[in-house]
Amino acid sequence: MRRIVVSIIVFIGLALSLASCYPTRNVPEGSYLYGSNSYKIKDGKIASHNLNSYYLQNTNQSMLFLRPSLWFYDFGTRFKDSSKVNRFFTQTLGEPPIIYDSTLIDDTWENMQQHLKNLGYYNAEVIPIITKSNYYRTVKVKYVIIPHKPYLIRDVKFDIVNRRIRSFVLADWGKSPLDTGRIFSVNLLQQERDRITKDLRNLGYYYFSKKQIAFEADSALSKHEVSLKLQINELSYTDANYLDSIIYIKDKQYKFNKVIIYPEIATNNTDQAFDTTIVSYDFDNRGELDFYFIHNGSLEVNPKAILQAIFIKPDHFYKQDDVAHSYKALFNLNIYKYINVNIKDLKMEKDGFGQLNCIIQLSKMSKYSISSDSEVKNTGGDLGIEQGFGIVSRNTFKNGEILSVSLRGALEVQNVTNSENPNEILKIFNTFEAGINTSLELPRFLAPVSRNFFSRYFNPKTKLELGYNYQDRPDYTRIIVNSNFGYRWTSSIDVSHILNPFELASVKIDPEPEFQKIIDAYQDPRIKYSYQDHLVLGMSYSYTYKERNLNIRKPFKFFFGKVELGGIPYNFISKVFGQEKDSQGQNWIGDLPFTQFIRFQSDFRYYLPASNGNLMHVFRASLGVGVPLGGSVAVPFEKSFYIGGANSLRAWTLGTLGPGSYTTGSKTFEMTGDIKIELNYEFRFPITGSIKGAIFTDVGNIYLLKESDAIPGGAFHFYNFYEKLAANIGYGLRYDLSFLVIRFDVANPIYQPYLTKGNRWSMLTTGTDPRVIWAFNFAIGYPF
Repeated sequence: MRRIVVSIIVFIGLALSLASCYPTRNVPEGSYLYGSNSYKIKDGKIASHNLNSYYLQNTNQSMLFLRPSLWFYDFGTRFKDSSKVNRFFTQTLGEPPIIYDSTLIDDTWENMQQHLKNLGYYNAEVIPIITKSNYYRTVKVKYVIIPHKPYLIRDVKFDIVNRRIRSFVLADWGKSPLDTGRIFSVNLLQQERDRITKDLRNLGYYYFSKKQIAFEADSALSKHEVSLKLQINELSYTDANYLDSIIYIKDKQYKFNKVIIYPEIATNNTDQAFDTTIVSYDFDNRGELDFYFIHNGSLEVNPKAILQAIFIKPDHFYKQDDVAHSYKALFNLNIYKYINVNIKDLKMEKDGFGQLNCIIQLSKMSKYSISSDSEVKNTGGDLGIEQGFGIVSRNTFKNGEILSVSLRGALEVQNVTNSENPNEILKIFNTFEAGINTSLELPRFLAPVSRNFFSRYFNPKTKLELGYNYQDRPDYTRIIVNSNFGYRWTSSIDVSHILNPFELASVKIDPEPEFQKIIDAYQDPRIKYSYQDHLVLGMSYSYTYKERNLNIRKPFKFFFGKVELGGIPYNFISKVFGQEKDSQGQNWIGDLPFTQFIRFQSDFRYYLPASNGNLMHVFRASLGVGVPLGGSVAVPFEKSFYIGGANSLRAWTLGTLGPGSYTTGSKTFEMTGDIKIELNYEFRFPITGSIKGAIFTDVGNIYLLKESDAIPGGAFHFYNFYEKLAANIGYGLRYDLSFLVIRFDVANPIYQPYLTKGNRWSMLTTGTDPRVIWAFNFAIGYPF
């Protein structure tokens, strides 16, 4: 333990010393290495700024206060230029030194000052302070920013020629960000132009452009106050034949005359005459509308299934959002590889409104697709291989359904002591698992109500799942049959929901006689319940928030939350049949017991890019609680929490850590808990090409809700739960092919809560021959 502490102190000291000096052997004489960028806001605050993005000269890539790429480059130049060693360190791993350029510093502070003006700080000052070190031959630049008092919006006036547009703008002015008293900034004006343009294009103004919107600002009325005038001019253009004349187009609203759909352009036979099928459809109980399907041959997809994904309606105003929603909904059907929505101006009016035709061209994917994936795992010394095979059928019943069938088989080595020869450890593929899962997804809610009862903007789907899993382990065989019925929808571009009103899992287990004796010897009903036949009946709701990573330089978040309710809606079944609870508080259906419980689970992730998106800090917090209800003594085994493995605490095999400070010292039982706490941090960085590296740490454990004589130290208590949190550190390599990530991680425990106090901070095993613990994880995809 003492050696580990000393090693850590020496490492930190060495890192800090290296952080303050950089190799400058390759910096030309008279030049300086560019050491750092920073800024300081003095005498005030600046709202919604992004000053870092205005650095025109960046430093060499850093990692944990070091410049490894710079050190690699310096090391490589010590070898012959044409040698492979030189090329590997200077071109593959290294990066040449970035030389200080004073002209870029001047441009940087001028850009910062302009940015501050755009934010409303027109009197802001930016003062670059340059610090040179002749000893280290480096330059550090700090930009001191004095924002001074910003300009505020005093009032807003309107100059809008078109009276109808003026009425629309004034009616929605409450949504405007240009409130009196807000800081006057160019960014706000741009937001307002975008908002007005989008609103008007959703009101039928097909040709409206944000170029028609202009602002005049008068700052002469009062110091640091601005009076705004919003102008909306008529659309104009210059005729190529008469460059001196300007042609104005009066803004008017447009409606759709016809919606024409080509349901299968790829298989059209040009030698065969096209047929036109008129399909009448009522979207919102306001009357049927006619849609024109042009095709040759039979319609392979039910036209009404296609129309459910189309938001553009004849005799309705043009809406920009409806075009976008149509693209998205047609894409989410997962049966089309090509989608084109083309809008044609008919150059005619009807009832004072311009007329448009919408032409939608579609091309289907192949009806069937086959997938295969293989995986080799080595977690904590347990070798395993897994093979999967899947087939997907699209438009199975000609209503846009997706039918999926997947087969999976796995072999794994499990360390088991031979009862006939206790000194012999069986190291063979003695664990076998196989399963089949089927799912059917419908592009609508399957419910005893009209299709139009639910909003189509939510992209509603219904999914039915049925699975069978067989496990043959040295101690027992287990069969799990599960089925789910649920609904999926999106309430916004970032938010999705899943509601499963029915979930069922039936578990049948057949222990070996010796293993059954071990189970019978335990007094804890949790363990007994984990290895007996049982039924899980429940329902669940999950919420997912996933920000789109459109800008690799900006942070983004992910959140998943799920609540499950088990047994409660179905306990009346037992009462109907007059069945009473058994000694363990379980209700029964037929010859299978089921329990009542409530379970909460959450997963929050925060992605923080650095160095222009080349580096990534990833933080994760995962929490879970399962509570038995109605006299039940435990949460079902399948609903309990595990910890460890390739995507969790990577120094421990899945199911071998916890609960709390308890340990079995073997892998006989898959340890589970009622509470899960897990915190992870991973620093990801590029190495070369598609090869990336990572340094990580994982902290967490599982706990029981109540004390157990059979599992001492496993319960959760606020006063000491943190003492039972296990921790590991590690590093890994990733081969990132964008569509596939192959990951190899090595992890060491640094805090083992099951050891005696005073010995927990250790990377070593216990016993007379202590050795450093290494856990190797080979997996597909990032852990989070």
